[in-house]
Amino acid sequence: MRLAIVGCGFIAQQYAEAIAQRDNLTVVAATDLVPERAAAFVDTFGGAAYPDLDTLLAESDAECMVNLTIHDAHAPVTRQCLKAGRHVFSEKPLALDPKEARSLVALADAQDVRLGCAPISLLGDAQQLAGAYLREGRCGSLRMVYATCNLGRLTEWNDNPEPFLRIGPLFDGAVYPLTVLTGLLGPVRRVLTAHQSLLLDTHTHDGQSFTVDTPDHTTAVLEFDDGVQAQLTASMYVPYQTQHFNSIEFHGDDGSLFLRNCGTLDASEAEAVQFARLGKPYRPAPFPQATSMLDYASALDEMAAAVRAERSPYASGRQAAHVVAVIEAITQCAEQQRAMPVDDVSFVPPPSSSSTTQTGRRAADDAQRKALPPIGFGCSRYRGGTTYVDLEDAIEDALDMGVRLLDCAELYGNESQIGAILQRPGSPPRDTLYLISKAWNTNHAPEHLTAACAQSRDALGVDTLDCYMLHWPDAWAHTGSLANLKARSHEDAAALTFPTDDAGNRLVSDVDLATTWRAMETLVERGWTHTLGVSNFEQADLERLLAFATVPPAIHQMECHPYRPQHDLVAFCHAQGIRVMAHSPLSANGLLHEPVLQTIAERHGVTTAQVVLRWNVQRDVVPIPSSTSAAHIAANLDVFQFALSDAELERINALQQPDFNR
Repeated sequence: MRLAIVGCGFIAQQYAEAIAQRDNLTVVAATDLVPERAAAFVDTFGGAAYPDLDTLLAESDAECMVNLTIHDAHAPVTRQCLKAGRHVFSEKPLALDPKEARSLVALADAQDVRLGCAPISLLGDAQQLAGAYLREGRCGSLRMVYATCNLGRLTEWNDNPEPFLRIGPLFDGAVYPLTVLTGLLGPVRRVLTAHQSLLLDTHTHDGQSFTVDTPDHTTAVLEFDDGVQAQLTASMYVPYQTQHFNSIEFHGDDGSLFLRNCGTLDASEAEAVQFARLGKPYRPAPFPQATSMLDYASALDEMAAAVRAERSPYASGRQAAHVVAVIEAITQCAEQQRAMPVDDVSFVPPPSSSSTTQTGRRAADDAQRKALPPIGFGCSRYRGGTTYVDLEDAIEDALDMGVRLLDCAELYGNESQIGAILQRPGSPPRDTLYLISKAWNTNHAPEHLTAACAQSRDALGVDTLDCYMLHWPDAWAHTGSLANLKARSHEDAAALTFPTDDAGNRLVSDVDLATTWRAMETLVERGWTHTLGVSNFEQADLERLLAFATVPPAIHQMECHPYRPQHDLVAFCHAQGIRVMAHSPLSANGLLHEPVLQTIAERHGVTTAQVVLRWNVQRDVVPIPSSTSAAHIAANLDVFQFALSDAELERINALQQPDFNR
């Protein structure tokens, strides 16, 4: 898209530097009230300099005008460009008057051109992750929001503070939380209360003193269309080093969500998003995929996409006009000391910001087969010998931190406990989860397999599993129901699950794999599971199974870590279209103290466990680590912000121990 820059000041340099990194964006023109500044700009960034906007519009073929003028020039410049039939992206605010802002939206509609406006922070990874938690209904019925925007003393950090102090903290700062809030919650209905203060009217900058009369500190309570209230604070008096810089905290009946910096374009900040169930501490929500830093050209990328698709930009002029209306209503409410209605300008949040809440029995959508998450959580209580751990708090923590894949099994004895966790307020809705269960070796006969699957579904509280697996290829003698093994002693549980005769020999069953698998396939026909899987199979077992399976396994779960990478078996599964899942990815003795892994971890500033998990992810293997430590769970999920080089992958692969035995 061909761009024209209107206003070649400091911010234009940042836009131009980002645009220069894009193949789809080109600066072809520029103008400024100071012609020499426009000339210097194009000397550096290319394009043609024009003496004024009239000449530029008459002679340039620029498709989109990028309005980077001073605040009070935004509206007249945008109007002139729209009248000329050009698309416009404006820096914030769109206008200083709500009627003027609405008229710009109407003009863009009439001219059939696109109108976009900063800020674009709602597109950021942290803001989008917070939105995902809200759409899942994790906080329950949302009631109250605390939003804070403290820009600090501008004389301390801004080279030209006076224009910003005169515009005030609402137009220059509050636009960030207001854009995110309206994008996530929809339009503001009215301003209930507001108070504005001028706490510091005299300022000194570069030895010059000047006074302002615009309030520098505002507090207000806003009411959104769905009844949610938000307490907003915007200040140019409170130092920006405060603990509450640009944060939003959402509070609902079932929990709270914290967005550390609603205006950031960079999601790399530690614990940028946090979630807390009611009465529980905040837990970080690591990003479930690699994040990318937005820059000033990101808005223009999106603008170009909107032009091509003939749709409204994500950072739309209509939303910006609504934000201007909110700011005006805050000012009027503070002056008149009465609630003020807010013009919604017919603003509707972008589709990805629509609110969804699922209640009642968490039934999966049978028509949709979900994608397998890249990392899961292993729910086995077994820790070797006679050692068992209680995972109730850990599973709840994992769900709160963003885990969406739970690896369950009747052998683990805790499926009823997991089902109870899934039903608790604050847990993610069923349609966001990938739930796996496994039939134990003593339940390979068709009637026992069917009963085992029914028991797991009932215990987990779901109608349909995402995948039901055979735990091992071996069939053993049936010993009875394995329901609620957690309540049994170790001796009783072992007698049920590892049957032996008086001489200590394993009691096996004559049920063959073909008979068992046909019974597995009937579970898909009944709608009890979306897919089937296997665990701990060798390649020969898989080849035998694939020879007769009508419904082939979708997942193979196996022990997989650098000491036992199982490269050949992984490659075989991938060639057959079978996803690979790594159980016990971190538990091999000595693995996390391996010097090679420690060296690589230090290079990336991560833990050895994160290196191992990332190694699996880059092999297209889904690891399912388990831990009782909230810190370790969070770290295990946070493996998408770095990547291992080919050389590092080779060094890790070289750790293979052909004779490894757990």
